[in-house]
Amino acid sequence: MTYHTSINGFPCADRGVGSPVLFIHGAACDHRIWNPHFDRLANSYRCIAPTLRWFGPWQWEQDKRTFGEQTHSDDLASLVEELGCGPVFVVGWSYGANVALRLAVNRPDLVSGVAVYEPSSTSLVSDRATAEAHQICMRQTFLPVTDTAANGDVHKVLPAFIDAVGGDGTFERLPADFRQICLDNGPSLIPLLNSKHRIDSVSANDLASLSLPVHVAWGGQSGPVWTIPSMCAAKLAIVRGHEISDADHIWPARNPTAFLAWLAGIIAPAPGADRR
Repeated sequence: MTYHTSINGFPCADRGVGSPVLFIHGAACDHRIWNPHFDRLANSYRCIAPTLRWFGPWQWEQDKRTFGEQTHSDDLASLVEELGCGPVFVVGWSYGANVALRLAVNRPDLVSGVAVYEPSSTSLVSDRATAEAHQICMRQTFLPVTDTAANGDVHKVLPAFIDAVGGDGTFERLPADFRQICLDNGPSLIPLLNSKHRIDSVSANDLASLSLPVHVAWGGQSGPVWTIPSMCAAKLAIVRGHEISDADHIWPARNPTAFLAWLAGIIAPAPGADRR
């Protein structure tokens, strides 16, 4: 694995040779979550995975009040320019999916295509009633997390978050290495939760304006927090939607082989195939 100390000192894994693919991790994760994927993919592609600012066990000096998708998108654009590797195909998961879409909308010149798994932005929902239903689902799903944070139980916030995402007991069932990565990212959850009120997520209209390939996938076993915006985005003419029937929200990390099998036909389609 090759590492670059890059924009503002954040770590970035850069491995392989070929067409560049930029991987963006989700909440409670960092670039290490993509190591198993790189083991399989780096013989065919240049795989690049930064840790987003304020994530991971590294020291950050910046004020977390600017935490949000816009800041992280700006960082990624600077990274691609610094490495001179654009345009890149962008892969994002969960919060990283939100950031991936923001990067594509802000800097389409740096992006050749996008494949995201379960973005969570209500702004992707254009119907008002459905948007309100999604907001209710968000509050219900993450109420145990916000209550835990409000009570000052800092060490319990991360397990509460993982269980909210995957169901009761999910945190304890995670493989030890995956669980440690999540624990290392516990401090990022408070600024992440606090940033939810900021309106910097990509809207359905923003996404519809793109002229590059966009793929959005969701799991048949995932909750409405993720399936509602994903399915709404898939209704746009620019987007090709994919339902993964046996997948849940943690699927990209839980089953890297299956996740990469889904990506294979997108980032390297058959000759003459329509990538949209």
